[in-house]
Amino acid sequence: MFIIDKNNPTPLYFQLQNSIVDLINEGTFEENTSLPSELEIIESTGLSRTTVRQAIENLVQEGYLERRRGIGTFVKIRNKNLWDLENLRSFREVMEMEGKQSSTSLISIKRIPTNRILEKRFGEDIKEFYELERLRYLDGTPIILVNTFIPVSLVPGLDTLDLENNSLFEIMKKEYNVKIAFAEKELRARVIRPYDANLLELPQDSVVQLVDTITYNDEGKPIEYSVSRDRGDVSVYKVRLTYQD
Repeated sequence: MFIIDKNNPTPLYFQLQNSIVDLINEGTFEENTSLPSELEIIESTGLSRTTVRQAIENLVQEGYLERRRGIGTFVKIRNKNLWDLENLRSFREVMEMEGKQSSTSLISIKRIPTNRILEKRFGEDIKEFYELERLRYLDGTPIILVNTFIPVSLVPGLDTLDLENNSLFEIMKKEYNVKIAFAEKELRARVIRPYDANLLELPQDSVVQLVDTITYNDEGKPIEYSVSRDRGDVSVYKVRLTYQD
């Protein structure tokens, strides 16, 4: 049941974590049902009690499992945030469509000069950007930490507007007449950094989804670049693929 390769350099507790998550995602371990006991997992995998406990404790911290006093460890009922990658929508729009309670905290907004990364995405002509750092919440739980970069010349005075109670996309459209057309996303997994772990309330060795997004206007020019760190236990991405014969 559990896939463990002791010849693999990946830590054993992390292999067990991933195996349990896979079993949850595929429905073998259903939400609100009990996980096999520590002893059963030890006998099944040959792992030490310390390794098994570490894996379970990490999954409790990440929101996959919950301990019920005097009963055992159960698969937690999780309020997942499903992102449909076929459509480009703001965080607020997605949450409203799903009837969920969301909020955004603006950690900081500042002007910064261009750098090598921004030149690669926007070209060399743009010299100054707004950098926004925001923390997004779902039902009171922090789920996404995102840094966004926008040319100051495109949205002058952005730092005077209410960026916590209004969608950035809506502000760009209504206040600056920006015509948002499409975006390109790149997703990859990464071990969380200590600063991000603190804000997202995750263990220091957690893995998050790193999402790079470049948004373009109707002329095909980049207007926004963002880097988000998404909690994997509540953010799920879905895309529809069309078969080409």
